[in-house]
Amino acid sequence: MDMRKINTALWDELLGMPVTEASEELSGFLAVLPAYGSGGSVMVDTRRLVVAHRMLKLCKGLNERQFNGKMASVGCSLHLDKEKGRALFRIPGGAYGELAGAVPARKKGGWLRGAFGGCGAVYLPQQGYYMAFRTQSGSGCGAALDAELRSMGLVPRVRTNGEKTEYVIRDFEGIATSLAAMGLVKTSLLLEETAMLRSVKGIVNKRVNCDSANIEKSLVAARAQMELVDALDKYRLWRMLSPDVAELAALRRANPSASLSELGQIMSKPVSKSTVKYRWRKLESLIEGEEYI
Repeated sequence: MDMRKINTALWDELLGMPVTEASEELSGFLAVLPAYGSGGSVMVDTRRLVVAHRMLKLCKGLNERQFNGKMASVGCSLHLDKEKGRALFRIPGGAYGELAGAVPARKKGGWLRGAFGGCGAVYLPQQGYYMAFRTQSGSGCGAALDAELRSMGLVPRVRTNGEKTEYVIRDFEGIATSLAAMGLVKTSLLLEETAMLRSVKGIVNKRVNCDSANIEKSLVAARAQMELVDALDKYRLWRMLSPDVAELAALRRANPSASLSELGQIMSKPVSKSTVKYRWRKLESLIEGEEYI
């Protein structure tokens, strides 16, 4: 449930963000997304429909500002391939070459936001958190992505699996910081809220498990003590007990689930838990025939 909520918030926030770093963000998208074609136009492939819509929005922002002061129009279109479950984004070849090859603007967050939208994800396994960027092995975007993360003080773990190279951040603070740096502040705050709830649940579960373990331990001890009391009947040993030990055995029979502390407090002369333990050891010694009480 946490992961679905965070994913929904993340993509809603990305799509609804104002267009303030259009060229940088588009550059990030185009650096990591598969593309093919030449000449008049290039087709960019993504299985995230929200990404294609975001790219259209960014291109509209470029049109309104005239990209780099020299490109009057960046005409783009979107085609949905329902059979293959993907979106094909068409961008003019000249604009693609200029945008995809742009160097990330350090610490602005736009390029990293685009790269994350194109190949990134946040995961919440049962324990811990991690953010991953999956790029094509051997592509030039890997070095740019690594450098961008390191410029923010993050050191990703890099691992290659076949055609994919993965850049992973497992530090929660690093994930929250990077989301905020990308401008995804609401998602970052939601992730922090989720982390706090997880922490509280973890503490509660530990306490409940500890209490359950203590209760089970007490019940096991009580059952063993009831067996000792039954042995007193079986071997007719009651007369061999001192008054204090006899009273303790009788109270155990009358209170089979009471803890040692509770038994000590309901004796005619209340005693501590350690005293109750001592008297039970004396009773065990008697049953085992080691001494006479």
